[in-house]
Amino acid sequence: MVLLQESEFLVRLTELFGLSRSGTVYLGMKRFCGRKAGLLKRKAKLKEEAAAKEEPRCLVRARSNRKKSKISCIVYAKDLVRFQLALGNVMRQQMDGLKTREKTKEERHREREEKAEKRKAKAESEGEKKEEKKEVKKDQPAKKAKKGKK
Repeated sequence: MVLLQESEFLVRLTELFGLSRSGTVYLGMKRFCGRKAGLLKRKAKLKEEAAAKEEPRCLVRARSNRKKSKISCIVYAKDLVRFQLALGNVMRQQMDGLKTREKTKEERHREREEKAEKRKAKAESEGEKKEEKKEVKKDQPAKKAKKGKK
């Protein structure tokens, strides 16, 4: 497994998606408290002490079914939100082969009813706006009719 920097990880992940167009890419994230805390799995108190000294981090791993395709990255807590947004963008770009699910008759019927209700509500709100405009026109002085040329 190759430990990479955040930007290099995203580039290699894009390549991994490209190589596995018809295959699967596995992506995993977990809390990483340092190598020392990982070695002390059975000793809970020592593990907590080792983890308390370090800033929490996140270990991100990716692999496919091809050999030598494992990559990993460690992200600090302060950079995690930015990294997750970038990771989401990469995944969204690469997942273009997903099939859309066919809707059942009930779902299509429910959608039609919702659209009809929205149209009705919109028409009612426009009708109220027109009535308000008409009231304003009644308060204004009457306009004189222009005489047309004969």
